[in-house]
Amino acid sequence: MSVIMLFIDGVGLGDEASDNPWFALPTPHLDRLLGGRSLTRRAVGRPAESTLLLATDATLGVAGLPQSATGQATIFTGRNAPAAMGRHLSGLPFRRLREWVQRDNVYLQFEGRGRRATFLNAYSEEYFNLPTTRRGWVSVSTAAIQSAREPLRMMEDLRAGRAVYHDLTRRTLAERRPDIREISPEEAAHHALATAWDYDLAVHEFFLSDLAGHRLDTELMTWVVNTYDRFLGELIRQKREEDVVVLVSDHGNSEDFRVKTHTMNPVPTLIVGPSRLLDAIESDGWDLTAIAPLLIRMAEGVNEEGERT
Repeated sequence: MSVIMLFIDGVGLGDEASDNPWFALPTPHLDRLLGGRSLTRRAVGRPAESTLLLATDATLGVAGLPQSATGQATIFTGRNAPAAMGRHLSGLPFRRLREWVQRDNVYLQFEGRGRRATFLNAYSEEYFNLPTTRRGWVSVSTAAIQSAREPLRMMEDLRAGRAVYHDLTRRTLAERRPDIREISPEEAAHHALATAWDYDLAVHEFFLSDLAGHRLDTELMTWVVNTYDRFLGELIRQKREEDVVVLVSDHGNSEDFRVKTHTMNPVPTLIVGPSRLLDAIESDGWDLTAIAPLLIRMAEGVNEEGERT
């Protein structure tokens, strides 16, 4: 079995309201997965034997709006980053937080258990020549995978179908690189699965949802919702019965198009997998620190009491 973590930036569980794109726009695959409901707070629960949606606290006991750097650091480590840093931190992690992530993260935790974990996102050569990248200003997800033995995926991996671009369809890449063709969300899902099946854990990061929310860009948001819904639907449809898909976000944002800022809304942890594993998940006090331990338990087929199933 493989565990696939889908990290989607800036998606909270909002209301069933016209200003929530995840409710107002069509999401047929998510709706089917959630028993006819959209990705909102009202969908929280167990709509099917193989599906569980948990409301996830992103504030982590620290005052202020949840932010990207510390929220992502918490997801990728299982430790409370805003508490460790003393506040919520936005954007790219500064040096202290980067090193905090690199010392202990989910990739290293899997390696320590003799298991293989990989980051599905493909990087371009140009990215590593950017002045900011050369100075060490990279995302939490990049800092985490750079600390592991697993190599980064590059353009040759993308062209061979062994990686997935951050926007899924390669649209933003194909606009500037004639050697890269745009693909469908469904094809991206096939590439994700074919690669993930060689690993115990595979992670993909999608951040255009957060960008659309900050810009209040309705055209981009419409594309995001449609594309991601199609990608997720195909991934769930084609995954093997024993595979586990865990979708999570770092903070709210795009679920409330009345504001450009992040929100205090809980974020989704959407888990799709064998019912025997979902049965043992204890949702009380569920927050972002629970994600990394969950990934390990799912990969090992272990319940909350540490018993193999």
